[in-house]
Amino acid sequence: MQKRLQETFGQMLTVELFPEDPARYRLNHPRGALLLAYGKSTFGGSEAGDSMFQARNILIRVTLVFRQLNGKDGAVSYLDHIRDCLTGWFAPHCDQACRPVAEQYIGQIQGLWQYGQDFAMRATQLQVMGPEIGPLLTQVRFEEEQ
Repeated sequence: MQKRLQETFGQMLTVELFPEDPARYRLNHPRGALLLAYGKSTFGGSEAGDSMFQARNILIRVTLVFRQLNGKDGAVSYLDHIRDCLTGWFAPHCDQACRPVAEQYIGQIQGLWQYGQDFAMRATQLQVMGPEIGPLLTQVRFEEEQ
């Protein structure tokens, strides 16, 4: 997702991972930044009886940090652009396209406007299979019917 946003908005905005210390984050770009953070995953029940095979619903938060609220360079106009960029995009290893699930105004702090956009996608979580226990099949013999 970071790569997709960087390719689309890299000339206009900074695209980076959400900072580990948000209180010390400093916006260096003259317009704004898109900050990505893993939100959470929820898991469905197992879809197989002999192994673990389940849907993993992933939530990614994009936080917009902008110097301007409205206008063509403001946070509000970029909400639409980001939604257009990510809706329908397939992330690697996902079997369902990215879709928007929520947007909200976070606040205004020290002249910086902040909005959050949440996007969901689905992948499949599979059990890691260990080595088989017991003798290995080394020779196959077929019996013919008479």
